[in-house]
Amino acid sequence: MPETKKKSGTRAKARTTQKSPSEIAPGVFVGGRSDALRFAGAKFCVLDEAPDSMPTATHVPIYDAAADRAVPANLDRLAASIRQARTKGEAVLVFCGHGVRRSPLGAAWYLHTTEGISLDAAYDRIRAVRPKVEHARDWIGNHRNLEGG
Repeated sequence: MPETKKKSGTRAKARTTQKSPSEIAPGVFVGGRSDALRFAGAKFCVLDEAPDSMPTATHVPIYDAAADRAVPANLDRLAASIRQARTKGEAVLVFCGHGVRRSPLGAAWYLHTTEGISLDAAYDRIRAVRPKVEHARDWIGNHRNLEGG
C-alpha cells in the first residue's frame, strides 16, 4: 500500500516508493544522481551539464535544452558505451538528476538500438520497473525524429 504523507493545509497525496536504481536489462540500471553515489560499476551521467559535485562518471549529454532536442549522435555514443561495458561484464548505471527524463531516454535508446525494439516498447519495459519515468514524447521537441534515428 502506498505511503501517505500529509502536508499542513493540503490534501494528503499517496506517494509510491520507487526502487532505485532500476534494472531495465541484465546489468543495466536507470537512476538518479543519489544512486550514482553508491553504485559499483560503470556510470554514465546524461545531464546537460555535469555538476561540479558529480560522482565519478562518464558524461554524455543527450539533450540540448536550448534547442529542445535530443542529441542522436550522443544517444548512439551512450548506447555503444553501455554495450562495451556490458561486454566486459560491468554493471552499468545511466543517471540524471532524478532518473525520470534523461536517464530513461538514454536507457530506452540503448534498448531500441541494441534489441531492435521501438522506443515505445523500450519505455514500456522501463516503466514496468520504474513507473515514474516520462516518455520523450512528453518533454522533447524532436521526439518524432528519434524513432527513425
